[in-house]
Amino acid sequence: MSTIESLSTTFTSLPPSCVLFIPRDERCVVVGTYLLNEDAGSIEGKKVGSLLLYRMDEGGQLSLVASQQTHAILDIKFSPHSPEVLAVAQSNGTLSFYNTSNDTITLSAHHVLFDASILLLSVNFSPTAQHLAFALSSGEVGIFSLESGKVTYKYSPHELEAWTCEFTPDGKGLYSGGDDSAICLYDLETRTQLWRDRRTHRAGVTAVLDRGDGTFLTGSYDEWLRIFDARTKRVKSDIKLGGGVWRLQMRGEDSVLASCMHAGARVVSVRDESKPSIVAKFEEHESMNYGSHVHEARLDTITSCSFYDKRLCIWSL
Repeated sequence: MSTIESLSTTFTSLPPSCVLFIPRDERCVVVGTYLLNEDAGSIEGKKVGSLLLYRMDEGGQLSLVASQQTHAILDIKFSPHSPEVLAVAQSNGTLSFYNTSNDTITLSAHHVLFDASILLLSVNFSPTAQHLAFALSSGEVGIFSLESGKVTYKYSPHELEAWTCEFTPDGKGLYSGGDDSAICLYDLETRTQLWRDRRTHRAGVTAVLDRGDGTFLTGSYDEWLRIFDARTKRVKSDIKLGGGVWRLQMRGEDSVLASCMHAGARVVSVRDESKPSIVAKFEEHESMNYGSHVHEARLDTITSCSFYDKRLCIWSL
């Protein structure tokens, strides 16, 4: 296992909660930020945020090239169907879409879906249809139609916050994980719950990642990364990563990038499903690492961010 040093470090204006490389431009990074302003009077005013666009030079140094003021941002995802389209989940019950091109960020649509007290905690585009899933602080999960611009379905699989949602590869099923330690799988065609488990995880379920090979991975506040058999829904193996496993992303076919909150980022080999192992760790972050991302075209280059110290890093394996 190697400990990685950063190629570059910069600091954002507000605490960063999520970060992604832009799909069509591997030298651009977009960051969502979140600030709780205790002095503000209204619910909406208390939570402010921004979208920040950085360009990376050949040496990995980042320069801020565009920014947009927003409400506080919990999650961002690019569309697999239109890679320039970015969905932004916000803290005041709203969902926004931005176009990213030529070093610019442009608001294209803004939808007020719920009361301002509801946080959109996670969004994910369907791999097969023109809709996306969302997870809410109310414990609800649902579907938003990109064609009609409306919520078409909503259900309540969790008793506490629903932290994450993830489609099955065929787009017919939807996983969700919640602060109630439960993981659920819902059939979107029949609108029935196929599976629910709240015994396996010893704390909130914060990430689900279906590999499409008969296994899926979960992350939890309990610091464990687990590999499940998708057919039996039983854990095949697990590994403790040293911090709450907030987000997961496949890095190629054989390893996964994990954002591990106070422990920093980890790269975990899952080539042997029976024995996952940490192959690299990045620990320069001095507070919660909520976001990390590897570009699909450059698997050795990773960006990651940490919250309270407002740190944004580029590093290489």
